[in-house]
Amino acid sequence: MMTQTQLMDEMNLTRKQVQKDMKELQEEGVLVRKGTNRSGRWMVKKYEE
Repeated sequence: MMTQTQLMDEMNLTRKQVQKDMKELQEEGVLVRKGTNRSGRWMVKKYEE
């Protein structure tokens, strides 16, 4: 589990780039939202063959 700030620091990216990448992953179905906007989190969808 990581925050956007931790991703920014770890990958040397801007917040805008992290948000853009997360949006693309969401649109591709890789990331799914669990819970509410306030207390929820993004989860990586399991790959199933």
